[in-house]
Amino acid sequence: MDVDGPHAQAMLQAIGATALFGGLRAEVLASLLPHFEPIALAGGETLCRRGEPADAVYVVCSGSLGVFGRGHSDAEERLLGLVSSGQTVGELGLLTQRPRGATVRALRDCSLLRLRGARRLLRLMAAHPEALARTLADLLARVQWREHEQLLNPPRTFALLAATDGPALRDAARALEEALRARGSVLLVDSALGSERDTAWHDLREREHRFIVYVADGDPSWRARCMRQADQFLLLAEAGTTPQPWPDAICRSGADVLHRARHLLLLGPEGPPQARNAMQWLGGFEGSVHWHHLRGSADWARLGRLLAGEATGLVLSGGGARGFSHLGVVRALRELGIPIDSIGGTSIGAIVGAAVACEWDDDTLLRTMRDAFLVGHPLRDLTLPLIALTRGGRATRLLREAFGSRRIEDLALPFFCVSSNLTAGRVDVHTRGVLWKWLRAGAAIPGILPPLLDQGMVHVDGAVLNNLPTDIMHDTGVRRLLAVDISGEDTLPADFEDAALPTLPRLTWNWLHGRQWPSLFAILARSALVHEQSSSELRRGLATELLTPPHAEVGLLSWKDYQRSIDSAYDYTMRHFERRAAPDDRACAAATPEPFSGT
Repeated sequence: MDVDGPHAQAMLQAIGATALFGGLRAEVLASLLPHFEPIALAGGETLCRRGEPADAVYVVCSGSLGVFGRGHSDAEERLLGLVSSGQTVGELGLLTQRPRGATVRALRDCSLLRLRGARRLLRLMAAHPEALARTLADLLARVQWREHEQLLNPPRTFALLAATDGPALRDAARALEEALRARGSVLLVDSALGSERDTAWHDLREREHRFIVYVADGDPSWRARCMRQADQFLLLAEAGTTPQPWPDAICRSGADVLHRARHLLLLGPEGPPQARNAMQWLGGFEGSVHWHHLRGSADWARLGRLLAGEATGLVLSGGGARGFSHLGVVRALRELGIPIDSIGGTSIGAIVGAAVACEWDDDTLLRTMRDAFLVGHPLRDLTLPLIALTRGGRATRLLREAFGSRRIEDLALPFFCVSSNLTAGRVDVHTRGVLWKWLRAGAAIPGILPPLLDQGMVHVDGAVLNNLPTDIMHDTGVRRLLAVDISGEDTLPADFEDAALPTLPRLTWNWLHGRQWPSLFAILARSALVHEQSSSELRRGLATELLTPPHAEVGLLSWKDYQRSIDSAYDYTMRHFERRAAPDDRACAAATPEPFSGT
């Protein structure tokens, strides 16, 4: 092959950009070039399967490969990571001479270079140990990211598709370009720029830019090409229009959802999102779809962070009256300018999180919480304790008054809450449906509030099975997690010994003289958290920032101490991030490489 030809030069550039071959002298790369074989892989085609012999290493020139491993069962697959242009795949199998450890498929149209033979690679490593050192460092980084279930690379190419023709597509493309530009270079490719280009042109554009947005503004053939080139689909609809089935079958189907996420972008005016509109649009899709209410620049900036894998998720634990601490944390985060791009929680944490997702300001947050838990007295409708100590009517009414008829789909921020499904013995994650209903389910402390019964299932407090759902937030693709754990080291002290309660007169006399047993409310509230604490330690480890506001003197049902909880949590959070922003810390952070390995 003529190494001076334009095609050969492009191949040399692609090979030299990888961690495996980068840094080798030009003459060494030129000597390797005849051994590389160009191959094309259409979207959906398999490159290699788990268990097959490892016989080649591949350089990805353009496109995106998905690395798939075994899921919860042999019949299921799980996406382990993405391999994008400028990266290699298959070298570990060649170096160890072991079968392939994962299945690799093209997520979209790809062009690759294949180098066959373990001996050739091993001879190269022996002659150039610096290449081996780079390769081992790259492989180690991939293993570390995979242990934390981080994708090898966030998506880089997007197809921007509109439900109907109109000027909104062009305006949305410019807004998206601005949002992504803060995270790296962006190129908008519309039909005028890209429809007559060959594969080599698209390959070069992907090497030059971190993000490519394919704007489907042309005829059906260009629209289909945009979808073939995309890692993810951005489905644009105007919130004021009548929802209709999406025009592209590949977008409606859930068959591709494992490796090509779909984002429904709902354009709307300023103010709260239009009620029930997202639900109606989502009804036309199979499988999971992410949705985003876009009403201005702040929403577009949030979308940019989410698409670039740089979003911040806030996870709020349950903890009874200590939930007012969450208000202090949120107030501090807002003052510090730390964005909240997605939010989820358990029990009281879910209630506060829902209020934040409604975009209530600090004063509204405090007033609503105070009215519900101090003025409203949600646990005062005592009843004959056949199922629970209270009827649950007051708690239900207060939640309905606070959140009205809102659905989770109507919230301005991505939100989830959890409940413990006692019928199925699992954690249920709620991302759709009537908001007050699932907040009520997730706050039903067993024995205190009656469970919520829904479609044959019995739901109680999410804290029973998952009091700090960082794992659930992590599974949504958000990797920067701020977790607030207010569960603490709750204890029920006993300063005397006894095995049975005395008679009522004697019990009253003891009570008046300071010899008190723990209350039934405290015992039941504490019991709801005990079982979950061991697994909570694992979930704490997923947090990028773990906040544990001090609350030693605030009990699980000490609602009257709300202001102390807020102030203490606010001061704690401000000090926490002031320490993180100290000069030495900033220097360390600047020296720490980002997991993203772009081209």
